[in-house]
Amino acid sequence: MAAAALWMWADVAAAHGVGGRLDLPVPLWQLAWAASFAVAASFVALGMFWDTPKFRAAATGLTLPGPFQTACRVQALVVRTLGLLALAVLLYAGLAGNTNPSVNITPVAVYIIFWVGLQVVSVLVGDVWLHLSPFTTIADGSARLWARLRGQPAEAERADGSSVCGTSGNSARPWPERPVSAANKSGDHSDTDRGAGNYWWATAAIFGFVWLELAFHDNTDIRVLGVYLAAYTVALLAGAAVFGRGWLRDAEGFGVLFTKLSAMAPLHREGGALRLRAPLAGLAVLPIKRGSVAFILVVLGSTTFDGFTRSSVWLDVAAQRTGWELTAVNTVGLVFVIFAVFVLYRAAIAAMAAITGDTERELADAFAPSLLPIAAAYTVAHYFSYLLLEGQQVIAHISDPFGRGRDLFGTATYQVDFTAISTDTIAWTQTAAIAVGHVLAVAVAHDRAVERWPRRLAMRSQYPMLAVMICYTVIGLLLLLGA
Repeated sequence: MAAAALWMWADVAAAHGVGGRLDLPVPLWQLAWAASFAVAASFVALGMFWDTPKFRAAATGLTLPGPFQTACRVQALVVRTLGLLALAVLLYAGLAGNTNPSVNITPVAVYIIFWVGLQVVSVLVGDVWLHLSPFTTIADGSARLWARLRGQPAEAERADGSSVCGTSGNSARPWPERPVSAANKSGDHSDTDRGAGNYWWATAAIFGFVWLELAFHDNTDIRVLGVYLAAYTVALLAGAAVFGRGWLRDAEGFGVLFTKLSAMAPLHREGGALRLRAPLAGLAVLPIKRGSVAFILVVLGSTTFDGFTRSSVWLDVAAQRTGWELTAVNTVGLVFVIFAVFVLYRAAIAAMAAITGDTERELADAFAPSLLPIAAAYTVAHYFSYLLLEGQQVIAHISDPFGRGRDLFGTATYQVDFTAISTDTIAWTQTAAIAVGHVLAVAVAHDRAVERWPRRLAMRSQYPMLAVMICYTVIGLLLLLGA
């Protein structure tokens, strides 16, 4: 709905379309100061008027009427079928389709529609990947088939919403639960302590993808993408067969990302029912398992690196490099930027621990969800025009996904309309996303703080986080606007 509204309100633009990042009517330094002031002002306002926790109580929400439940079940069946079909098409297109990236659907579908589009949908709507994921569908179907062949009933869903594989001996190998820490000052033993499993496999999986996208020198090579999709699929299904389907829910990098982002959405499922809740409320009850902080920081750092690669500093470093030399330099840059984002966050956590007396590990986990609005904002800021403009290519590719010169739906000759949205709208949307995302992050962190500590201590504890949020805001704008 937001994308459609922006599309309708857009002015006619010049033919260059995607550009215009430096065409704002105010200087960059003024914009950076204004955004920083907005973040700081929101912190002051929250301290004055938000003195009790609100998100956790609102996280359950209201159950939607019966027609919505029916519609949800119907769309679940539809999107499961679409997910399987999409995976089959992309595997064939990547492994056997035309190797010209301009006529093959794989790069557009993977890098734009899937990676960017599903992040946006997850934030605005909810966890659609829960039903769309072809990996979960294949694993569930295989488990049911194997159980029937053995003459056994298919195993039930686990309490955490995932299911265990109906195989013998290793079907339900449980993940060791994290030891329960002492109750914090709010009396909340929280999701961190109860969550079984970990997200280290998911962190490795998501880093592998962003490395392919941002560091590998030939990331649009059709065969490379085809082999990546095939290897990723085989690895996930093999892991599900060995460790159980519950492992798949924790180890599938994209599923973990979309689930975390969907905690900000107004729609969610609880006890099988579709419910409506306040946006951001789900972050208060988001399970934080081992590896969650690293996972979120990899996502945040990778988007930051993507912006950094467009700066004059990085262009001077990488301009003359090609092939594996370029890959090596990009890899070092990617790891360094992720590490820098990690250092900033841990510095704030260390300062917070010195103020409150809590352990750094406990605080790092507790406040990790406050980084998710920033991650979502960076996605919108960096890829907004990419999604709305370059994403139009899928209209043509859908009629000829394999690049064989066909026209199945009469759209093969569609041309991208770069005048669909103005450069001013793109620039203001991108910069507003940065500012709003950080303001929302401050709100999430503040709500968690007043939930844990008395009001005065809660305010003092957030000074380090405020400094880091302002730092992230300025850096994000500088990288976004090409400084």
